[in-house]
Amino acid sequence: MKKFTCREIMNNEGGCDMEFSGDDMMKVAGACGQHVMTTTDPEHKPMRDKMATTMADANAKEEQAKWFAWFKGEWDKKKDE
Repeated sequence: MKKFTCREIMNNEGGCDMEFSGDDMMKVAGACGQHVMTTTDPEHKPMRDKMATTMADANAKEEQAKWFAWFKGEWDKKKDE
């Protein structure tokens, strides 16, 4: 099982210290995404805005692919706990 904070998943571009853990990268990322989209604080605003824009943008697949490639690298580097 791997554990990431919201801040780590957001590449230290805001976020918080809430932890998300699991054995499946997509489930961990999805749980954090749901968390971010339900926040209203300024710490999550950069990622919340990016996620909302990306979901509405025609080029969303490219942006999502870049983020998932980055996160996959982070996932692979993280040691199991």
